[in-house]
Amino acid sequence: MTLVLGLDFGGTKLAAGLVDLQQGSVLARRSMATPVSGGASASLQAMLAMAQALIAAAPAPVQGVGISFGGPVAADGRTVRLSMHVAGWDQVPLARHVEGALGLPAIVANDGDAAALAEYRFGAGQGVRHLLYLTVSTGIGGGIIIDGRLHRGERAWAGEAGHQVLKPDGPPCPCGRNGCLEALASGLSIAREARLRLRGPDGATSALAAIPSDALTAQHVAEAAAAGDALARTVWNEAMGWLGIGIASAANLLNPGRVVLGGGLTRAGALLFDPVRHVVARRVIDPEVSVVPAALGDDVGILGGAALLRES
Repeated sequence: MTLVLGLDFGGTKLAAGLVDLQQGSVLARRSMATPVSGGASASLQAMLAMAQALIAAAPAPVQGVGISFGGPVAADGRTVRLSMHVAGWDQVPLARHVEGALGLPAIVANDGDAAALAEYRFGAGQGVRHLLYLTVSTGIGGGIIIDGRLHRGERAWAGEAGHQVLKPDGPPCPCGRNGCLEALASGLSIAREARLRLRGPDGATSALAAIPSDALTAQHVAEAAAAGDALARTVWNEAMGWLGIGIASAANLLNPGRVVLGGGLTRAGALLFDPVRHVVARRVIDPEVSVVPAALGDDVGILGGAALLRES
């Protein structure tokens, strides 16, 4: 048994787990809401407290700490570039802080890279040499596995599939550009488009009109689409069309053995996978590329952090 810690710094949740690295199983876990108002310092202290508790209760010595972080991470695998959700993370040497507090070697990757590695090692990506992973949620992130190794690129910006520019004159993206896949098919973009359509002539007849505009989410759109609401179906299917185009474009560049989709929007099941697979099949060059759901659920960040230690 090789015990390691997997730490998952998310914008809404912090999670820590004690992982048997050989089995890819989480033996014990702790989690809490991210203390956003306290900034980076509060998140780090809360995470370290959970990590120390897990180490104290571990049945054998812990060998290292792998960290999944919800934001860009520098190519050194040690420094956080920034967080879109929590203030104070700009250029923070996170690995050094963790090593100083816990006395264990640490390594950091962004959450898309970590999730890709976790699914490749322990989940839906097992059995292929090359893998493309996308998180389809509030935003769209991703990670790439090439020849069984995490591919981070020259300066660790690889895997940003959500920032393929598909429609140059399209809606603005949080990255500052226009028409990115994330601006066309993420949870935020689906909710935004539904709000716009509700102002039009068909808005009054949609079930979505009963939901306060500032409370409307992609989940509401998915539920209304599944129930047959015409406006919701139009918004949802347009987003899934863009998602399929983005996946096919990335697959044509990388030729992965498999594309794995995780994140909150994938809970829609067939409502997401059926139209996406249809578009991908029409546009991808390699007909053997499959699109499958992620397998690791809420543990993907913990296991992704742990999996980084197999790479180091």
